Amino acid sequence: MNASFNTTRLVERLGTVIGIPVVPYDAEGTVDLDLTVSLATRLFRNGVTVLTPNGNTGEFYALSPDERRQVLRCVLMARDAHDDVAPNTTAGGTANGAPRATTIVAGVGLDLETAISDARFARDSGADAIMIHQPVLPYLTPDGWVEYHVRIARSVPDIGVLPYLTKRAVTGAHITRLVERAPNVVGLKYSVPDPAVFATTRAEAPDGLLWIAGLAESYAPAYWQAGARAFTSGLVNVAPAVSLAMLTALGGDDYATATRIWRQIRHFEELRARDASANNVSVVKEAMHRIGLCRRDVRPPSHSLSEALAREVAESMAGWHSLIPEAAPIPETAEEPVA
Repeated sequence: MNASFNTTRLVERLGTVIGIPVVPYDAEGTVDLDLTVSLATRLFRNGVTVLTPNGNTGEFYALSPDERRQVLRCVLMARDAHDDVAPNTTAGGTANGAPRATTIVAGVGLDLETAISDARFARDSGADAIMIHQPVLPYLTPDGWVEYHVRIARSVPDIGVLPYLTKRAVTGAHITRLVERAPNVVGLKYSVPDPAVFATTRAEAPDGLLWIAGLAESYAPAYWQAGARAFTSGLVNVAPAVSLAMLTALGGDDYATATRIWRQIRHFEELRARDASANNVSVVKEAMHRIGLCRRDVRPPSHSLSEALAREVAESMAGWHSLIPEAAPIPETAEEPVA
């Protein structure tokens, strides 16, 4: 259990690139737990300080309940090793009482019972916060959205909560009601693809919330100008330095540099967004496979890329592949990854 939940401190720690790690599979299609630890460790070592295991880039909906918990344990294990603390140290501090260097936001969702159970497991395992996935029920009302999040947030009052919002119908007034009933809601992952709607929603909501640009680097510059102070990233799995450079530029109001980075990664991010984001995770895993980090496999209903799309991924990396820690020439064919 988190014995030192501090809203202000947590919001400060979350104001950064929030990496959504992929889940690697072995040749049999089983989650590769050792590699899950290694990939999280790689992100921490390359300057990423916040991870959300069991996010959409982590194929949340394709994992079993046990797999979701195993993935969370793996990322927490990597965090504990990186922060040099004992595994049973409470979240929010290290063994010697110093603040942690890293923050874990566990993804939860689905039906209320499952979400609450996973939220409590995350809290008890040492996560600092939870991110509540957008409800997938086709019949969603704004009032029902509020109630859903209130019940989950109240089940873990001692850790932070971040709703994942994709619906325009949920306004600043609804968010105000949510925060009044669940004060451990510290921010939102906002993923409505409309900066004007975002600006209006933020203006109507309470002060003090952290607004996270939930559509990653593609929307981060526009949302930053409207008040976002963090953004999620799947690209970070491939090239942490690129995402962190954009954060630095935005934080310094250097929009010229942010725009240059945005242009460099635009093709890669467009591939992820193409066809209603059908290949969102597949593109990231293809890129990781090409630099030898993991297999390209994804689970249905996602699918690995065609050879033509795989080549296009390689082409999209050309402008920034030198910033990848394991930088090496990117293979032109899809058959073999870089060793």
